[in-house]
Amino acid sequence: MLSLKNIMRANATSCLVFGGLFAMQANMVAEFLGGDSPAPQLYVLILGWLLILNGIHLFWESRTLVPKKSLILYFSIGDYLWVAGSATLILSGLWITTTAGVIVASVIALIVGIFGVLQMTTRKAMGHC
Repeated sequence: MLSLKNIMRANATSCLVFGGLFAMQANMVAEFLGGDSPAPQLYVLILGWLLILNGIHLFWESRTLVPKKSLILYFSIGDYLWVAGSATLILSGLWITTTAGVIVASVIALIVGIFGVLQMTTRKAMGHC
């Protein structure tokens, strides 16, 4: 069932999985995405830890019966920033330059954007604008 709790938990799972991957394999991730011009490993590592913290926060807040509108807005804006950041890096040719990296980053950005939209629309549909 498509409930706010399930959407938030799916988003949390995504953050935890990719955050763990970024934190544990920062160099591999940077090279996969950027080939000969990868992002600095430290940036990927920091992003990994931020994703892990966000995933924990998302999971924690998903336990609330009706999460606060401000928190849903916070999480959704984070999702939209991910999409914008990914698009910017892809279009500028900075750090996401390999064909596989562009495809994977685009698919992930699409999914993350969907999480953001679904969180906001589902929260609003609950009647607790």
